[in-house]
Amino acid sequence: MSCRAQLVLGGFLILAARCGVAPGQTARAPDVAPAPGEADRPNGRAPGAAVRESYPGRLRTPTVMQGDFMWRQRVTARWEAGSRGFDAVLQKQGGVLTLLGLTPMGTAAFVIVLDGGQLSFDNHTHQELPFPPRYIMLDVQRVFFPWLAPGQRQGRVGNEYVEESWIDGRLTQRTFRRLDDNPAGKIQVTYNNWERGAAAPREAVLDNLWFGYQLIIETISQERLSDRDETASDCGQSKTIVSSPPL
Repeated sequence: MSCRAQLVLGGFLILAARCGVAPGQTARAPDVAPAPGEADRPNGRAPGAAVRESYPGRLRTPTVMQGDFMWRQRVTARWEAGSRGFDAVLQKQGGVLTLLGLTPMGTAAFVIVLDGGQLSFDNHTHQELPFPPRYIMLDVQRVFFPWLAPGQRQGRVGNEYVEESWIDGRLTQRTFRRLDDNPAGKIQVTYNNWERGAAAPREAVLDNLWFGYQLIIETISQERLSDRDETASDCGQSKTIVSSPPL
């Protein structure tokens, strides 16, 4: 795991991942879901309370997605008993994928880092997330990562069958189904409002019919990090520091 991942937001530095992680905060990202356990389940107030088994699926290494970027986003989770929303920054840089959740004041609420195959989580608040960190990062990948080879519109990926619909060179819908039909149904992602030159749509909606919740991800701003060359030394290594685009 890299020594640190850093983000500059609104002119001040937020530590995205500290050198060293407290015991129990780091877990290897497996190709398939780990065995069910209380630590891997959402709390009773969240949509995942209905999840009696761990969320199936494989986390992919960040390098399968080309290019480095930083996106400012608004995420809204909805389920039968309620909803929750938060602002976030999603950054991919080399082999590291970082999701930084923000408080209403713009400070760091939580950080989830996938560094190669290593998943780490740091919660700066006393509030539990609506989903465990692995679930959140897996949904991020289901929405934004490539799952099929270029030109391919359907196929098997691990223990799931993936189908995509494209119009005028833009992805409009993607679905995931388990080959063993356990859980039954599908996960469906709908992509809306593509803008010229954008790497992500203005809005993506994930409907998880396996466990009965919806995620609405609005990408407010996008920036390619390959255009930046600012570096800073930290923990004896050179690290790239990036700043958020103007909103």
